[in-house]
Amino acid sequence: MNTKNNILQTIHHLRASGQFVLYTNKPKVTKNELDDLGSFLAQEYENEALNYPFESPEFDEEAAIWGAKMIYFGAQFLGHRHDEPKDLNQYFEEFTTEITPASCLSADISLRFLPFIIKELEAIDFEDWLLKILKAHIKKFPYSAIGHDLNLEIDQEKLTELFQNGCFKTLFIDRVIEKKDISLTEHTIIHENIAIHLGAHKNHFWKAFTSEV
Repeated sequence: MNTKNNILQTIHHLRASGQFVLYTNKPKVTKNELDDLGSFLAQEYENEALNYPFESPEFDEEAAIWGAKMIYFGAQFLGHRHDEPKDLNQYFEEFTTEITPASCLSADISLRFLPFIIKELEAIDFEDWLLKILKAHIKKFPYSAIGHDLNLEIDQEKLTELFQNGCFKTLFIDRVIEKKDISLTEHTIIHENIAIHLGAHKNHFWKAFTSEV
């Protein structure tokens, strides 16, 4: 592994230890660094997909790198508390490609850690510029926000579309149950699938879950 590749080192350490380590206070990445990062994320996705139910979606490198950049730049600006940069898009660009099960799961390789940055920012200032940006971005990827009580709006129509993929639907519902994210069960599409998933054993596995929504 290239030890001079700061974004790769950051994401590798985060996934290995669950801890954020910042290697620089200059939030800049090169194409070569992102190419190496993409290869690493592809291998991480492949390893996780071995345990996915049904047939796993193909790895989406664009989404995976986008998710990693959200983490890297989010951690940089949180740790060093820079003022709001002039050109936010160079750090926090919109994900403009269609959101699919593949992009959700690929981005989640890194994006699952973004709620921890968001929580730290909420403790600092609910009006912080970085907090608003990160919450707007993760709103499109609710799978990565499960279990963190971020009060995100859920696009049920889009989620219904994503749930057409059995692998993604099962992983999503399993994570809601694992994290016991009761707030998400207020949404009909999620509630109905949890009820089906738990069946007659719902009171045993999740006593707070009710049949009514």
